[in-house]
Amino acid sequence: MQAFDILHNPHGNVGLQNAVHSVSAPDGPLQEKLWVGILGTATDGFDDELKGEVDLRMREESESAVVWLGDDEFDKYYHEFCKRVLWPSLHYAVPDAPRTKVFYSSTSYAQYKAVNQKFAEVIVSNYKPGDIIWINDYHLFLVPQLVRAQLPDAPIGYFHHVAFPSSEIFRCLSVREELLRGILGADLVGFQTHNFARHFRQTVTRILQAEGVPKGIQLDGAHFVDVSVFPIGIDVKAFEEKKRDPEVLEYCSMLAERYAGLKLIVGRDKLDFVSGVRQKLLAFEEFLDKHPEWQGKVVLIQVALSTTEENEQEGHVSEIVTRISSRFSTLTYQPVVFLHTEELTFSQYLALCTMADVFLVTSLREGMALRSHEFVECQTERKRPLVLSEFTGTYSYSGFRSCIAINPWDYRESARAIYTALTMPDSEAASRWEDLHKHVITQTAQSWATSLVSRCERVHEEHRRRPVESIPELNVAQVRGAYNIARDRLILLDLEGTLWHVSNAYLIHTEGFSPPKEMLELLEKVTRDERNRVYVLSGRGTADLEAIGNRVPRLGLCAENGCFVRPPGEKQWRDMVPGFNKDWQGPCVEILQYFAERTPHSFIEKRGASVLWRYYTGDLSDTAALQWARRQSAEAQNHIFDSLGERFGLRIIPGATAFLVLPKNVSRSTAVGSILHIGEDDLSAPLPQGESLPMSPDLEEEEEHFDFILVVSGDERLIQ
Repeated sequence: MQAFDILHNPHGNVGLQNAVHSVSAPDGPLQEKLWVGILGTATDGFDDELKGEVDLRMREESESAVVWLGDDEFDKYYHEFCKRVLWPSLHYAVPDAPRTKVFYSSTSYAQYKAVNQKFAEVIVSNYKPGDIIWINDYHLFLVPQLVRAQLPDAPIGYFHHVAFPSSEIFRCLSVREELLRGILGADLVGFQTHNFARHFRQTVTRILQAEGVPKGIQLDGAHFVDVSVFPIGIDVKAFEEKKRDPEVLEYCSMLAERYAGLKLIVGRDKLDFVSGVRQKLLAFEEFLDKHPEWQGKVVLIQVALSTTEENEQEGHVSEIVTRISSRFSTLTYQPVVFLHTEELTFSQYLALCTMADVFLVTSLREGMALRSHEFVECQTERKRPLVLSEFTGTYSYSGFRSCIAINPWDYRESARAIYTALTMPDSEAASRWEDLHKHVITQTAQSWATSLVSRCERVHEEHRRRPVESIPELNVAQVRGAYNIARDRLILLDLEGTLWHVSNAYLIHTEGFSPPKEMLELLEKVTRDERNRVYVLSGRGTADLEAIGNRVPRLGLCAENGCFVRPPGEKQWRDMVPGFNKDWQGPCVEILQYFAERTPHSFIEKRGASVLWRYYTGDLSDTAALQWARRQSAEAQNHIFDSLGERFGLRIIPGATAFLVLPKNVSRSTAVGSILHIGEDDLSAPLPQGESLPMSPDLEEEEEHFDFILVVSGDERLIQ
């Protein structure tokens, strides 16, 4: 059998590898782990015997399980679909026609699905109860759902390392729904920044019509997906040890000698379109042109890492480098040192970061720019400034706001930032560095990995505790016995879909709500028994429910999905969100009016504490009109959530043809909890803004009030 060695793949996710390694010490939270991945080499020539030996040694030496792919299969999966379709789209560059033709006319997506299936099979075959499955990045979008289908009770986390675009970009992918449903198989979906997490929630809401809330995604039934933010960092302790390596110190001395009397601007980026190398060079050219006094005094050292995918940047970048050299070089001065033909060692890179007078990051889109963290940690003695693109995930954190922020698309602004950094007083540079360093030593690789794993365990346990049994249909014969012997009954009836079905929403809106005679007679009969306390629960406003309550005086009412409750026999409504700032309703209605003008036969209802938009009232068989209305609905929901949702603490409940905007801490379920917990005689403790309803853990208090509780609803979330 052919001999072989196992070598580290330099093109892997180094940040992830370092983070996992940092928490894999004997006393760390990941004492046992198994990597599942692909070999970084061609494998078509491997026979079964060699594959078996590789499997064995990878398991023993690298704690890894191999997913075996054919070379052509890998090429279509990785180079075509991942790098030519997903990667550009995730970074706000929808592939143009020649590139998308690769996707639409080939088997690349079929191979993507097949590879994700192979990953899922290897994961399932190695899973043991008690394990946590942690799936990483866009290459494996479909794996969470594929694993969930085979391991319904396993804790599954998915972390997205790169940028996640707005829904306007993601919706351009023809397989958008399948990709999103794949991710939503996880218990926990993690992102680098709050913006990326918000984009994901909005995309799911818009494309899948699911309910997006600040903490995650509520899918059909009881399935909730937690969406959280986990900013990755570096292993500071290990990094400090590498800095002290004699080889690093030797390279620092060489750089100091080679560039004596010169200021060094350092950059290290992949040579792809999102890293902004071209924009960086244009900014440096502009700087030298506008500040001739710096010509001959400053050098840009740009390390351009090779990439596996095709890119058109190399030619553009080489042209600019040549132009800068021809304009500003002399016999003794070279303004740009462009390193691309061979990889720098890590020691050489650390020496560059240590000796840099300015570190320049001009990414057009990026997740977490860990090289900026590494630069800060290298500058413990010199404390020089960082110039950072505002389009990096790193910049979104307040700890990095002490950098010099730039819009890399504006190369003149970037040129001014270079000048500011080079001329900044030492005291100001040191003060800025201190702020940056506090973030770097606090938001570490260890805290990232530990918090993500512990959060995944916790949310999985929370999901597991939720009732999963199906809600049975009401069987009168089964409950009659308990009903007959009960002395104090509570009966909760949903109005919409249970007591009453909306046949023509537009007619009701224009002519008013008129409760059916049969329903009133039924409610009158049920409330006639003094042992019954009956509540009708509804999303409609108080005026509509009063049309029922005034005819059935012993009936309790719950309006606007729990915002208002009127106990039986009373005339006044109890506000369950007193003091809640309702200033949001005016702007919300204005937003909806804009969309309603463009959506035929839609209408808006401003209620006491909520706003409803019925965006479609036509024939459900008219798929074109319905699709247009749903698209408008998704746009409106995203706009409302962006501009008002987090600021005012709102949530949006989507429906088939309407959605409701209301305070996020109130619902029919919380209103029912108030009735159960407090009882009819003391329904006067409304839900405070920003707080959760106090609930009795085992219903002992409820049993003091009611010995029979019947809930009839078509909404499983209410019953659960």
